[in-house]
Amino acid sequence: MKKISVLLAMVLVCSFRSLPANAQDIDVSTKYQEPIGQHIQFYQNKETHLSMQSAYDAFQNGDFSQSSDSVLNFGIGAKPVWLAFRVRNHAHDYVLRNLLFEASWLDKIDVYYLHKNKLVNSYHIGDRQLFSQRPINHRFFVTEHDFRTGNTTVLIRIESDDAMVLPIYFLTAKETADRNMLQAYSYGLIYGIILALVAYNFMLYIGLRSGPYFFYSLYLLLFLLLNAAYTGHGYQWLWPDSPLWQQWSNPVLIMLCTLSGCAFALNFLDIKTASPRIHQSVIVCCLSFCVLTLIAILTDKFIITLFISLLFIFYFFSLAVILGIISLRKKNRFAQYFLLASIFTICGGIVTANTVWGFIPFNWLTYRATEIGMVADAILLALALAERFNINQSEKLAAEKRADIDLLTNLNNRRAFYKFVQPLWSISLRSKSYTSVIILDIDDFKLLNDNYGHPIGDLVLVQLAETIQKEARSGDILARWGGEEFLIFLPETQLTDAIAIADRMRKRIMTIQISIDNGEKISFTASFGVATTQDINVSLNELIAQADQQLYHAKKKGRNRVYPDLSN
Repeated sequence: MKKISVLLAMVLVCSFRSLPANAQDIDVSTKYQEPIGQHIQFYQNKETHLSMQSAYDAFQNGDFSQSSDSVLNFGIGAKPVWLAFRVRNHAHDYVLRNLLFEASWLDKIDVYYLHKNKLVNSYHIGDRQLFSQRPINHRFFVTEHDFRTGNTTVLIRIESDDAMVLPIYFLTAKETADRNMLQAYSYGLIYGIILALVAYNFMLYIGLRSGPYFFYSLYLLLFLLLNAAYTGHGYQWLWPDSPLWQQWSNPVLIMLCTLSGCAFALNFLDIKTASPRIHQSVIVCCLSFCVLTLIAILTDKFIITLFISLLFIFYFFSLAVILGIISLRKKNRFAQYFLLASIFTICGGIVTANTVWGFIPFNWLTYRATEIGMVADAILLALALAERFNINQSEKLAAEKRADIDLLTNLNNRRAFYKFVQPLWSISLRSKSYTSVIILDIDDFKLLNDNYGHPIGDLVLVQLAETIQKEARSGDILARWGGEEFLIFLPETQLTDAIAIADRMRKRIMTIQISIDNGEKISFTASFGVATTQDINVSLNELIAQADQQLYHAKKKGRNRVYPDLSN
């Protein structure tokens, strides 16, 4: 439930750092595929009804603070915020651009366009209005403006009792349509899968009259409605004339979806038989949450209702794991599926929450990880009776993993290296970032084998592999390239940094000592070749070949060294 994860993240987000107002202007001739938050300055004042002119004066006086994040985030129940940025148009003609606010729950958005200190256009939108009043038929909020030659200042006032997380995009009309179409395909797939599972489980309930099938189909249906409410599809398709329900739909549907999830868990895991007292306690807790929610709704306390629903979610996540463990101990063979499905949902929520916090890059995959986790949850639970299929899949995955590992050193082999590196290499080509490769070779390894035997040679390889693993960074990809050669892929790393890493590994390898039967201790060294590229015309294999050539020079220069050697 993406909405749930975002709201959970909002509870923990308290404040933003203020930075000097030095945002780079937006140029209409440049494409902005990512949110433009880092171009935006923001301003929150005790005066919640600050006029547009007063906000503009504050912006001109440098009172606004610079955002450091691509997606701005002010938390739940935040005060109204003013945003501002400048747009440059060096062309002689007007240029039409859209502002896309990818947050469907914002109560009120006022957008002002000022050219030469004069207001030339404005929009007043938000989900407190009827959907038909939106200037553009879109599930999110979209405004369009013809930018004149010169500089235009865009002022935006946003007000919302809900989570104020603001992915704002600056796009052409075609880019807006293409983005919406791409998302429509993905949502169509997700909604199609879930609706198919709803129908499948409800048909099973009709045929078998078994409670778990009914509660599971209800749970999936309510999740679908909740997701539609969060994504804006609900307001666009199902209740376009009900702004009041649009405001309250999220906390109400969160409660109903969580309540049906609890009912499904109790029935699916047969908790009433496994532990009657826990079964009764869960029912009492669920009823208590429902009563508290009803009181908050009747007293028109939206924020309180929202926090009660969030607390209910925390309770449900914890309960799912506890009930799964209880049922597993009672030898319920389906409990493992329930636990695994719950982990998928929770992990998806963690990814989305960390995306909102800014710890993970914001993109459609990380932001919608909860949806992906929920689809996995739905599929796993729908296939709970197909235990043999799941076992076969697990065995297949285990065999594939074994095929990717060098059995002696436990590092990736060549096959796994290319599998893991190829996506990173593609990203580096698109971003034109520096990418480095280190190749290392044990000096006089054949002599070690001849003098001490192959078991000692194998021990040398194992010790070296463990050492370079410890010295490598978390994002680096290591592989045994063959024999005594090892390869390290370093994304987003310049030559000087790669050389420093290689030299640190070289010095650490020199400290390794291996004891043999007669008490003698042997040590060994390694030579390193390093290559770096930013050229999109250089292939991965060519970069590896360059590193191999540098390794040849290191050997030729006397071994136990890193080449190129920038100190010379």
